[in-house]
Amino acid sequence: MSNIISRRLPLATDRFRHRACNTFMRAATATLVAAANNSFSAAVAKQHWADDIDTPLLLKAATSPATMSSSTWAGSLASTAVADLISVMGGASASAALLAQGLELEFDGANGIVVPGVTADPNAAGFVGEAAPIPGRALTVDGPTLAPRKFAVINPFTRELFDHSTPTVEAIVRTFLLESLGLATDAAMFSNTAGSSIRPPGLLQGVSPLTPSALSTPADATVADMSALASAVAAVAGNGQIVFVASPKQAVAMRLRQTREVYPVLASAALAAGVVIAVAPNGVASAIDPVPRFEIASEGALHMDDAAVQLSAIGTPNVVAAPIRSLFQTDTLALRVILQVSWALRSSSAIAWTSGVTW
Repeated sequence: MSNIISRRLPLATDRFRHRACNTFMRAATATLVAAANNSFSAAVAKQHWADDIDTPLLLKAATSPATMSSSTWAGSLASTAVADLISVMGGASASAALLAQGLELEFDGANGIVVPGVTADPNAAGFVGEAAPIPGRALTVDGPTLAPRKFAVINPFTRELFDHSTPTVEAIVRTFLLESLGLATDAAMFSNTAGSSIRPPGLLQGVSPLTPSALSTPADATVADMSALASAVAAVAGNGQIVFVASPKQAVAMRLRQTREVYPVLASAALAAGVVIAVAPNGVASAIDPVPRFEIASEGALHMDDAAVQLSAIGTPNVVAAPIRSLFQTDTLALRVILQVSWALRSSSAIAWTSGVTW
């Protein structure tokens, strides 16, 4: 696309999670409104959120001392806002809620982060007598390596939308981003797709499903399947939490059949009917680039499809990319959000799943 306005955003500080997420969403909204009105995003933020001191700081060009390299607070603020965006996504995304409970790291310019595997050894430490030698135990880092992978989405917004008040636009942008990023994250994370240079591996990759219970009574079958799945990850979870993720129907059934929610249950529309997953959150590690990219385009064409088809007349064989939407012809602005993100299991025993359950 042409006529692209690109801005890397050193996200501003905040003491409260919802405020940090507001900073992220308001920055996106201000960037869109400024592009629609041929204005400046910082001016839009100041006009509509006069009591918000963070969003204008976020939108300013990176100048000393507020640069990622020269300022400690700028880096920590960026981390807070993006991490809290992921946390808030938990309402629309089971994967985001799960990541918020696992080991969260930052790339901070690194090409990869080696994550320690889960150590569950009862002999790792012990009692020693007075003046007796203390045994030394070698520390091994045998876990996965998290490498940054580009996670991106483009959402078009008609210019008529900006005839409404800015709070209304902010709510619409928030909804678009949370829903677009949330379901896509679920589909990628709860899959059995192998990792590549493009994407991190699905958490189910290489993990064989358990056989569902043959009990005929739905309540009994639910308990039996939940018990089997929880037992499979219990060694990794230890005395920590075990989280269940399921397709909507099974998630509702599990919630109704727990007299109290001993085990958190997350629902995801990205899962096929009959799929139930148990995860030890301490066995999941993730890393996110704290500085996202917002980019606006008002000209060019979009292929309005999830398929990764290039807009080109040249190919072997030629592929028709349809439907196509002209931003100029439809008077539309396109917001592109790009994050660097990755995840992995610290132990293959941190997850178990089954499919084909009928309760």
